[in-house]
This record gives sequence, C-alpha cells and structure tokens, in this order.
Amino acid sequence: MLTRIWLTYKQHRFETIAIALVCLGLAAAALIEAYRLNSMNVPLKCLESWQGAYMVGPGQPPLDAATQRCNDMAQAFSNIKTGTDAGLVRMLLAFAPLLVGIVFGAPIVAREIETGTAPLSWALSGSRRRWLFSKVLAGVLLIVPLMLVVGLAADVFEAAQYPDLNVYASYIDYVSRGAILVFWALAAFAGTFALGTLLGRTMPALIVALVVCFFVRGSWEAGMNHFVLRPFAVQTSLEQSANYTPDSWYNDISLYQTVYMDGKPWDGDVNAWWMEHQQVQVSATPDASGFVPGGGEPVYVDPATNKPLAPSQVPTYVNFVIPGAWYWNVVVLESGLLLLGSLFCGVIAFVWVDRRRPY
Repeated sequence: MLTRIWLTYKQHRFETIAIALVCLGLAAAALIEAYRLNSMNVPLKCLESWQGAYMVGPGQPPLDAATQRCNDMAQAFSNIKTGTDAGLVRMLLAFAPLLVGIVFGAPIVAREIETGTAPLSWALSGSRRRWLFSKVLAGVLLIVPLMLVVGLAADVFEAAQYPDLNVYASYIDYVSRGAILVFWALAAFAGTFALGTLLGRTMPALIVALVVCFFVRGSWEAGMNHFVLRPFAVQTSLEQSANYTPDSWYNDISLYQTVYMDGKPWDGDVNAWWMEHQQVQVSATPDASGFVPGGGEPVYVDPATNKPLAPSQVPTYVNFVIPGAWYWNVVVLESGLLLLGSLFCGVIAFVWVDRRRPY
C-alpha cells in the first residue's frame, strides 16, 4: 500500500508539489499578516473608540495629543486590515480548499484512463477498487495535514484582525478558517475524483468540478442559515430597533427577525402602527390624566386615551440567532455534512470504477 501511495505522488508530482507550496505559502502569508497587525500593539480602547479619520471642523477644538496618537494607531491598524495584502489572503483562504481538492482530484483517476495505462494498473493492483483506494488514501494523506496548517494559520489571522474576539465563539469568516477547511478540501477532492471516474477525462472533470464547487461554496452559508440552522434559532432579548449589539454582530448568526406585541408574535403593519401613534417625550412626573409630556425618553401614546403605552404594547423587533456559544456545534454539524457529501461521492466512484470501460 505504501508503495502505491508513493507511486501516486510520483505520478502526480507536479500537483503534489504545487499544492504543498500553495498551502504552506498561504499559511505563511496569513501568519505574516497576523504578525503585522499584532506588532502594532494598538490598545483595545483605541480600536473601540476610533470612528475613522477625524477632521477638525470650524469651531471644534483640536484633539489632544493622547487621543490623536490613539486615532493614528487605530488608523494604521485599519489600513493593514483593509489593505490589499490582507484582502488577498482572506480571498485565498476562502477558495484554497476547493482549488486544492480539485487540482489533485481531477487527474488522479482520469489521467490514467485517458492515457490508457489504467488496465495495466488494475492488473498489477489485483483489483480496481484497491487501486482506487490507494490513490484516494494518497490524496487524503496529502490534503488533511496541509489544510490543517492553513486552517490554524487562518484562525491566528482572524484573531489578529479582531483582538477583542474569541474566534472559537464567533462566526465571522468561520467557513474560511479552522478545521472546517479540511472538510471543504476533502469534499472538493471526493467530488472531483468521482467526476474523473465517471467521465474518464481530466479537463471535463476539472471544469465541471470548478463550476459545481464554487456554486456550492457561494450558496453554502445562505442555504445552511435558511434550511439547516433556522429551526435551531433562539430568541435574543427584545430590542426596540433592529440595530445589532456588538456581541450579536460579531458572535452570533442572525437568521431572521419577528415583530412582537404584548409578548407574542404580531403580523400587523408596523409602519402603519407607528404612523398612527404619536411619539412624545416623557417627563419626570405625569399630569393628572396620566399623560407625561415634556423632555426625556421617547414613548408612544394611545391616540384614543392620549396616555403612554407600556413597552410591551409597542411593536418590538426580536432577533432570532444562532449563539456564538454554539460555535463548535455548528462547525461539527457543517463538517459532518461535508464529510457525508465526500463519502457519497466516494461511494459513487468505487461503484463505478468496476463498471467503466478502460478508455
């Protein structure tokens, strides 16, 4: 078996070397970008208070030296984070697993069939499935450790971009980093060598795999959120507006919103309700009728009684989310689905390899 695995690497030495160099180079690039961000040593309070480039307007006092330095550091940090280099690394991290799986999977079976060496290889192996198993195992042994290195480097890069973030309790770019990259690469690899087994040609398998894999990757998160994760969504605290809090923006997957009234879902016209109910300012003390005009927090009043409405009587948006605390559950679920897809494609290839003609 080891001889067959080594022979597979020799037969596909160009793909093997190219994949190894790309993966290691991408991991190094992610670590370099993380080092550039971490070496800035920007205090967290500067990143939290920074609102972009500050322009002193007419009549406004200039910033003090400490605030100006804080803003300059945050601006420099943002320039690196949003720069071309970091953007290119993020894009490659999203699509590298697919490219790795496709590049190694397309020729691993199809090339021997189209060059006519498959019958000899099948005869020497004693079994077509044993021959295919050795090739698949060679691909798995190459892809898994390389993608693990890339995934861990991507986690380090993500943590450097968001210093106040626990990357293992947040869904920012979670499909493009960490252990899930291994399963994306395996799914692309399995689907591509299955296509190579069915089609018996390298280029058609490569083209079809590129189209299918990139379509799946592009629609994956929307499909997961709508069809798989939606039933598990939990309600966040009631919020008067649809604005996200920092925690829910960074940590949770926001799936949908529902309008609540009196603690129950309400399907009325929110805009019409707001038009009908006058918004006033609450004063410290209500008058004899119970009405509380004046300054303070805004409330809505009942037009019939001219009295303020309780918060529960106002239409309120409720966010339904997948909490960041479920990060590993979601990663395991999605990795499991990718693994099932890989096994399904592998079964098709192992069934078909015994049936196909040797050309």
